[in-house]
Amino acid sequence: MPPSPSVASATVPLYAKIGWVVAWLVIMLMLAMISRNCATSVIYGKKTDPQRIEFYYQQGIVAGREGRPNAMPDEAKENPVLRKAYSKGYRQGIDQKEQ
Repeated sequence: MPPSPSVASATVPLYAKIGWVVAWLVIMLMLAMISRNCATSVIYGKKTDPQRIEFYYQQGIVAGREGRPNAMPDEAKENPVLRKAYSKGYRQGIDQKEQ
């Protein structure tokens, strides 16, 4: 039994095709951004030694305990591993100050 003529001749409207293309572009852009972020973190994680991470963590604790605004050093702004260590220390310092 052949399909009915109304089903066989139905086409996808142009706006739906454009919507699919835009959706795929947005998904691919987000995938590229996430992949870049992950790759950067892995690369900096391999390059950064543990003593330097501990140093930025301690700097964050001191800054949080003293109530200084969260003014990260320039190197920590570029390196996501150091930025995370500094921020973690800063939050820890604020928590210690409140106790």
